[in-house]
Amino acid sequence: METVIDTYQTPLLRYATSLLNNSTLAQDAVQNALVKLFRQWKNGMRPDARLKAWLFQVVHNEAVDLIRSEERLRRHHEGHAAKVLDETSGGLYEDRKPDERVALVQQCMGVLTPLQRQVLLLRMQQELSYEEIARVIGQSTGYVGFILNQAVTKLSDAVRKLEGGAQ
Repeated sequence: METVIDTYQTPLLRYATSLLNNSTLAQDAVQNALVKLFRQWKNGMRPDARLKAWLFQVVHNEAVDLIRSEERLRRHHEGHAAKVLDETSGGLYEDRKPDERVALVQQCMGVLTPLQRQVLLLRMQQELSYEEIARVIGQSTGYVGFILNQAVTKLSDAVRKLEGGAQ
């Protein structure tokens, strides 16, 4: 069990933090997933190939539950961010630094559905294969590709709009 925690805790925290945009809630989601694993763990059990996908799926489910409970607060914050963006637009154009572009992409993640965000993060951040992602979300690899394409297109459009490139 210690090996499982040492191996997967950091990637799970990174994934949950990206989903939730809140490290404290991410820690709660990962802790809940590890508790569920601990309750099912029997002496002599060894991690197998399915464990990684199972852990990411449980963390995702925990994160979705937390997202739902935090949805109202998130909408409030997004409204405030949009107001600040409106108030500061129209100034001098300045080329964004790489860190600012990453922040811009993260700001735009809200345009994605929870499933699109999940697939995108599992692919780009966790570097899971289409097959592994398919096991996590319980769908076919073709559907994973479709969702990933939708997510990238939607995110690109949102980034261009915020940068002022879309008409």
